[in-house]
Amino acid sequence: MGNVTFIAPPFDVERVIKLEPRNCATLLALAREVPWPAHKTCGQGLCGACAVKVVYRDPARAAARVVLSAGEKTLLYRAGRLTDAEYRARDISVYPALWRLACQYVVEDEDILVFA
Repeated sequence: MGNVTFIAPPFDVERVIKLEPRNCATLLALAREVPWPAHKTCGQGLCGACAVKVVYRDPARAAARVVLSAGEKTLLYRAGRLTDAEYRARDISVYPALWRLACQYVVEDEDILVFA
């Protein structure tokens, strides 16, 4: 079973959501279950307001490569979350952290920290 831990400045404690395997929920859908700043976004990958930093607790997963969709990559670049080199690269190393759009990131059976 995976754990998603949301961490944001308005919280005085961490918010943890335990996931069943193959839940197939996006980070944004999970964030709507707790008081989280990303809940007031378009939810369709058009505005970029739900950009979050995802840190993997599993070293093997952290060493993996992530391929962003063209739309997600463009929004993250415009928001200053990706460097020029990351924007031009086909895939991006996710270690130690990677910015993602919460509405586009489908959570798998994994342990992650999510920072607003």
